Amino acid sequence: MHNYMEMREVMVQRIKELRKQDCYTQTQMAQRLHISRRTYANYERGVHAMPVEVLVMIADIFGTSLDYLTGRAEEHAAGQI
Repeated sequence: MHNYMEMREVMVQRIKELRKQDCYTQTQMAQRLHISRRTYANYERGVHAMPVEVLVMIADIFGTSLDYLTGRAEEHAAGQI
């Protein structure tokens, strides 16, 4: 990853893709994370940076690693947390 902005773009894209693959709405994700839908939508669009705690919870929800979410790993392997 070359810079923070590229990493952030990859991260929000992967989170959105995983959410859609698992058939979650933004509202459902927000409920699981105990945040508002608007806050979640802003994270997913990259408007606001996600706190590490939220990113860790998202990785746990999708059974993936932080490295995958942030673009430091190319494979999404369930169970490799």
